[in-house]
Amino acid sequence: MELIFLERLLMAPLLALAAAALVGVLRGFGSVRRLRMWAVLTGLLTGAYIAVWGSGIPYESALLQALFALFVLTGTATLLRLVDLIFWDWFLSTRRQVSVPRLAVDLFKLIAIVGVIIAILKYDYGMELSGLLVTSTVVSAVIGLAIQDMLANVAAGLGVQIEKPFSVGDWLLIGTHEGIVTQLNWRTLTLLTRDRHEVLVPNSTVSKTEVVNFSRPTRLQRTHATIGIAYRHPPGIVKAALARAAQSCPEVAADPPVEILVKSFDDFAITYDVRFWITDFSRLLQITDDVYSRCWYELQRANISIPFPTRDVTIRTASDEQEMQAADQRRREIFSVLRPLQVFEPLSDEQIQTLVGAAALQRFMQGEMLVRQGDRGESLFVIRSGKVRIDKSLDGGHATTMAMMGAGEFFGEMSLLTGEPRTASIIAEDETEVVMVSKEAFAPVLTADTGIIVGLSAALETRARNTAERIADLPQTPGGMKAPAPTAQLLRKIGRFFGLDEQ
Repeated sequence: MELIFLERLLMAPLLALAAAALVGVLRGFGSVRRLRMWAVLTGLLTGAYIAVWGSGIPYESALLQALFALFVLTGTATLLRLVDLIFWDWFLSTRRQVSVPRLAVDLFKLIAIVGVIIAILKYDYGMELSGLLVTSTVVSAVIGLAIQDMLANVAAGLGVQIEKPFSVGDWLLIGTHEGIVTQLNWRTLTLLTRDRHEVLVPNSTVSKTEVVNFSRPTRLQRTHATIGIAYRHPPGIVKAALARAAQSCPEVAADPPVEILVKSFDDFAITYDVRFWITDFSRLLQITDDVYSRCWYELQRANISIPFPTRDVTIRTASDEQEMQAADQRRREIFSVLRPLQVFEPLSDEQIQTLVGAAALQRFMQGEMLVRQGDRGESLFVIRSGKVRIDKSLDGGHATTMAMMGAGEFFGEMSLLTGEPRTASIIAEDETEVVMVSKEAFAPVLTADTGIIVGLSAALETRARNTAERIADLPQTPGGMKAPAPTAQLLRKIGRFFGLDEQ
């Protein structure tokens, strides 16, 4: 009898190794394939058990007991896999639309397998486990202390799975760690940070720490950008410029709208809080960078300065003569840009010089919109450097790129001379610098010499025959394009726009 018990005791490690090997082999298979494999193994072990038993080997033999134990374990695994597919996945999840935490399913499987192992040890191997557990208090205490952290993590993980405060794919801030949840298991939660680092956070730590979920209740989240502006600029003008810049960012949500608030009056600047909403928190840094960049360009075009700290000392050694030379150089550069334009052929050099004095140099970053289709316009743009594209929406559909423009080309002459709405959107493809001539700059030239209207009308009619500019600057018709307006009609439009017909 003692020999039989010793043989069974020696077979126990072999059973454990065999079970571990089976689990390791089956981990790489899908659910249905694993069910099929467990069923095949159960059948093979059943056949082996029957064959050995039929050969006359007594039931008390270690080999027969081991085959019986393996048969029971694989049969239990097959049954649990079948329950997993039919009850948990199909009946509850698919039919009843009940979401059961995976940890609860795994816990049910663990309890079932542990119960089967205890039954095998007690009834097949004759071990009295109750007496062993009662008498081995010291061993129980040591084991309890050794696995208390693991049990705390499992309990916390089970609570997270039941409550579902977050799920895989949510963007979380846990303590000092921020990232997207990639995995939830028994012991840990895995975060993937912006730097592509994996952070394993124990479930017990998650349950004790404040967790910020940037993906709930919706993925719409508000963020901030703070910018200091010089005191001499009125807040109303600054707020309008900052709002235009933030709203032009394609990844900033249109609703709720951008909000600009005065945050504080600091030593050397008024600090403004640009509040905007985003839907992709994983791109927070890129979107914030885009907002800051667009704010810089917009502020530069509006001549709104971002001041130096008051402790900064700026020493300027340039003389008045050098400043005059720099201004003259700038005027010559703008003159060289405006003089070759076809639309300004009727103007003399002196009249072009008048425009140069009132023209503005403006810079746009890649992706910024210089003009928007449908907006009213009173200015002409000449590309000094960079490249833009012409996008047009026909019949309310998606925007289609109609043409590209580079250095030396211009657009908006019809808006400058007649005030007609923009019929296409112009977007900077690269960082682009333009010379802008507005109605206010052109009005003194036109009122001083009304005779140039005839030449301007003829130049506009010729210019309008160009396909790309006809799409960008002439009004639409039901057919999507419009033939150039007759010179007489252009004359009336120009005179009416500048108020010359009233003189």
